[in-house]
Amino acid sequence: MFQILAVADSGVLARRVTVAAHELGIVVLPEDPFDGEAAAIVARAVAAGGQAIHPGEAPVGAQLALARAAEAAGLIFVGASASALAPLAGPGALDNAVSELGIGRVTGDDGGRRIEVQVLADRDGEIVHLREREITGGGDTVLAPAPRLAGTVRSGLCRDAVRIVGRLGLTGAVTVVFTVVDDEYHVADVLPGLQLAHTVTEEVTNLDLVQAQLHLADGARLTDLGLTQDAVHVRGVAIQCRVTADDARGTARRLPGGPGVRIDGERSRERVADVMAAMTCRGRDLVQAMRRTRRALGEFEVHGSATNLPALQHALAGSESAP
Repeated sequence: MFQILAVADSGVLARRVTVAAHELGIVVLPEDPFDGEAAAIVARAVAAGGQAIHPGEAPVGAQLALARAAEAAGLIFVGASASALAPLAGPGALDNAVSELGIGRVTGDDGGRRIEVQVLADRDGEIVHLREREITGGGDTVLAPAPRLAGTVRSGLCRDAVRIVGRLGLTGAVTVVFTVVDDEYHVADVLPGLQLAHTVTEEVTNLDLVQAQLHLADGARLTDLGLTQDAVHVRGVAIQCRVTADDARGTARRLPGGPGVRIDGERSRERVADVMAAMTCRGRDLVQAMRRTRRALGEFEVHGSATNLPALQHALAGSESAP
């Protein structure tokens, strides 16, 4: 395993990467947000002794630039190879892959439910899915597993997510995004790397996805990590709420706690209306997860800025069903 890691991000996910790396005994260099100059970021990482670089939550174009620069400099890129990312960064690659597999494709917003399937893939072509999650509330809330989803749809989504990742040749962590309307679904997007929504998947599968990313980037196989499809089990329900502040000067005065409550990324921010923290609450079922989430939102206090906390509380008020 590499020993020194650079992170080309400064958002909530950067803190998550740092925590996971430290548990593996990896030294993490100071965060270096991607500014469009991939070669410069990689050069700084090399100068500081970095052996690998993590792109954080960078979009595919930025990942491609970082992957190319890392490969040229002899650094390990924590993500898919540049050769796999290049087609996806251009037009048509996803359309072609989906068409060849006989899966429906949709672009834009057609009013359906947004369901994401989390996938892990190694360099030997082994792929597992970690079930699905649903993005709701305009993107501010995430639930895993997705509620009120027909079993045939759920199994189809997971099966086709694995097929798509395999056809595109992606490795590491990948999110396949679907739009679901009634009992039909279509592919909306494929997102290489890790998304902020991954915390709910971690909570219901009891897996550390960032550490899995790091191991896979270092050449480990999924079987080395004990990750086979039969070994993946979902227990309970998890809900993520993304707390945002209108003013970059806003700081958390009180954070919720207690069993089943997790806070990722509370920190000083560099951009207005950025995500302050991702709060993830887990319960044995949807009812307990909802009650725990409402209680935790009531305990969350931010000083110096208006936030979306009232909107989140309103969305979850007085209901034991999904928002």
